[in-house]
Amino acid sequence: MEMLDMQIVEGEVALTVDYAAGRASAIAVLSGATEMIAAIDALDRALLSSVNTSLEPVSILNDVQHSSLRILLARALKSVPDDDLARLDWKEWLGRLLVKGKHMLLQHMDADAPTIAAVIEELKPDYAAAPGLVGYTPPTVTQAQQALKQVRRARALLADSTVTIQTELGSVRLPDLPTEPPEAEPVVAERVVNRGREWLKVRFPDMLGTAQWTVLRGGRNVRVAVLHQEWLDRYHRREVQLMPGDVLDCDYEETVEYDANQNEIGRSLAIIRVHGVKSPPSQRPLL
Repeated sequence: MEMLDMQIVEGEVALTVDYAAGRASAIAVLSGATEMIAAIDALDRALLSSVNTSLEPVSILNDVQHSSLRILLARALKSVPDDDLARLDWKEWLGRLLVKGKHMLLQHMDADAPTIAAVIEELKPDYAAAPGLVGYTPPTVTQAQQALKQVRRARALLADSTVTIQTELGSVRLPDLPTEPPEAEPVVAERVVNRGREWLKVRFPDMLGTAQWTVLRGGRNVRVAVLHQEWLDRYHRREVQLMPGDVLDCDYEETVEYDANQNEIGRSLAIIRVHGVKSPPSQRPLL
């Protein structure tokens, strides 16, 4: 039995699977329920994407009830990195946000992009109401659609059952869906890694996590992961002064992936070591 170190937040979800007793395959029902729990966690990760990429939402088993398979799931977060995030008001806000976000998105499981965009727009005031910190935004349409696609795949595994997600805001019965064919992953024929030392101007620092940093490189905004954990810990403890527009003197590692036709299919940038921070000269007002 695995016991997890985590922070419990507000909001419980009930997953109910009404199956044909005596006829339904036990493995099919339990496997489908497991995939649905993983899909619910994926929805929460999408909703948390701007809050902190290091927060890992996880479903905690509270109870399993009889007659149909009814699983009560508490919401918890692993890897809480900052004392501010453990405050009661922050956890209450986050719990309400995750419940509302899941409830709204699950009602539009097979919707097109404009509909998902409208749902996300409705969530903006909830992100803006975060206590203590600012700058949180809802997920992108792409992130929401990818998470809902995982829900659809899990629902398809329970084709002979009725599946309902219940929250304090009400119940959502997930529609019957055909099994979606798995998407073909692009085949990486060649992977090239470039390493060096460079000055990278910070456009958007990640105040809490590691992967939501944005720097200016080659005239473009580029997402970058900061892997120098000792420096990152000092920054998150506010021991390093850094503002947007400051420049990082750093060792970097860039990975570029190509298919068999030498078409670029993926590119990622990581900062391996931060040697120092340089701030631009302050501008004096004209007299």
